[in-house]
Amino acid sequence: MKLATVIGKVWATQKYPSMTGIQLCVVQPIDEFRNPDGEPIIASDHTNRCGHGETVYLVDGGDAARVEEGRSLPVDVAIVGIIDSLSTDGASS
Repeated sequence: MKLATVIGKVWATQKYPSMTGIQLCVVQPIDEFRNPDGEPIIASDHTNRCGHGETVYLVDGGDAARVEEGRSLPVDVAIVGIIDSLSTDGASS
């Protein structure tokens, strides 16, 4: 799993049918100290609960395509959780 911060959303007028109702977010991957780690990417949010500025964790590849039981999505990266707090070296944020 990887950490990221939600920095935006993507609106698509046309989507693959299985993506109907699934939010797409622009996320900035981060390291354990919340420093940017690579380029921003697009991730699916099948729960549609992530908001701007939230820290989330992601899965990619085959894990991303099967985050919802009984449904295979055409995605490379998926948000699977929102992080409430993060503690590194005794510091909490």
